[in-house]
Amino acid sequence: MTLAESLSENENLREEIVGLKLQFLREREKNKFFEEETSRLYEIIREFKRHRFGPRSERFESKEQLIFNEAEVLARVPSPIDDTDDGESKVRPHTRKRGKRKPLPENLPREVVVIELPPESRIGEDGRPLGPIGKEISEKLHYEPAIMKVIEYHRIRYGADSGDTGIVAPPVPSIIPKGIVTPGLLAHIVVQKYGYGMPFYRQEDMYGRMGVEIPRCTQARWVIQAAEECRPIWNVLEERIMASSYVACDETWTQVLKEKGRKPESKSWMWVRATPADEKKIVLFDYDPHRSGEVAKKLFSDYRGVLQVDGYGAYDVLEKQEGLKRIGCNMHGRRKFESAFKIGASNGKSLAENALQFYKRIYAVEREAREMNFDDRHRLRQQKAVPIWDEFKSWAGSNKNKVPPKSKIGQAFHYFIHECPYLTGYLLDGRLEADNGFAERAITNFAVGRKNWLFSDSEAGADASGLFYSIVVTAKINGNDPRLVLQKIFEQVPLAQTIDDFEAIADLIFARHATH
Repeated sequence: MTLAESLSENENLREEIVGLKLQFLREREKNKFFEEETSRLYEIIREFKRHRFGPRSERFESKEQLIFNEAEVLARVPSPIDDTDDGESKVRPHTRKRGKRKPLPENLPREVVVIELPPESRIGEDGRPLGPIGKEISEKLHYEPAIMKVIEYHRIRYGADSGDTGIVAPPVPSIIPKGIVTPGLLAHIVVQKYGYGMPFYRQEDMYGRMGVEIPRCTQARWVIQAAEECRPIWNVLEERIMASSYVACDETWTQVLKEKGRKPESKSWMWVRATPADEKKIVLFDYDPHRSGEVAKKLFSDYRGVLQVDGYGAYDVLEKQEGLKRIGCNMHGRRKFESAFKIGASNGKSLAENALQFYKRIYAVEREAREMNFDDRHRLRQQKAVPIWDEFKSWAGSNKNKVPPKSKIGQAFHYFIHECPYLTGYLLDGRLEADNGFAERAITNFAVGRKNWLFSDSEAGADASGLFYSIVVTAKINGNDPRLVLQKIFEQVPLAQTIDDFEAIADLIFARHATH
């Protein structure tokens, strides 16, 4: 082989080696991509499994807690040794602690049943007759089924003689003028559905067992008609929400079968606005077929104040609105890391655990501040929470590029860093909450009902649902019985003539009502 041929062969070998190195690098990158993709798909599978079969709790306990908290945890476990102390029942091979029974409410009606010894047992051991010297009292709680009755209205006719057409006393004003339903029954139907999630068909069956036929279609018609009459009350509540300096907002899906231009299986939305810090708290449910920024703009077009929302993009349209300050929800920020810790890939679990430890410290400050006034809460947060947040943000910035961006932990970092200016917004004012839990808890009332009645038939039904959920949930949050509130509203609405009248009726939602 000549020198020229040898050099040429060496050059070919060098080129081949370079080509193989490039191919190796490409294959390594491809392999890394597939590993990340496989890990991501496994995370999705675990998420589906948890959603379908696993617990929903977001409770977090680190390994260190389980180790160093062992003595405290075990100390709470009842001893298997029999004990003769009062307040314990012996159930071998362990003892079961009895809780202290709460006294029954004083406002409940009471029926006294006197239990006496028969005359032949009222003789003492010495043969002398025994008389009463005291009594021992015990209480048991009794329930009697609801009573359905008919109220007859006898409107007296007046005239000069029996043949005269005369004049008749006017009918009692009714929210359903030609219906057989009273305010009390209508309030019961509404609360059963929107307070306790009982669909109309179940109520139809329940009333049928009481000997009264009230078809579900009749109940639905009553509820929609009553909602139309009560719409001014909803408008009053909306005006008060828009006048509040601090509003929280969230949204949840619903399904409406008959919407113009949409398929029955399409998702629609119930938007929820609430006032977490007001003395008279309001929760307002607003139905809309869409979840777009246009809806957010419509709901808050004239709002001036602090708006607390999650990181959903529809709220971005409000960023430049004059007078509106947006803050974020730390429940959502924490939830991303909690998901990465529980179902994420193993290489991200330790980072997720560190993030959850930061959140644990942040919420420890919130628990300490819970009973403080707004000024003291603000000072405590500045003293204790701000340093935690500074450390948290620095830690997140130094670790975000160490994980695959599409992984659970990568998505958690992305959400946290993008939302961080909003997540820390609550530190500016002691009135503000660290998360949107108030609105989320309000949505729970709707979500429980949705599992039972599944969908609304029409947009009118969805609007009626939004209105009555607003009244029922607002009454509950303010410590009132929603059935009594609705009954009073249904009695007063037919008499209302002016805006002031409806303002006064709206105040019934917040006023304390006797339970009997």
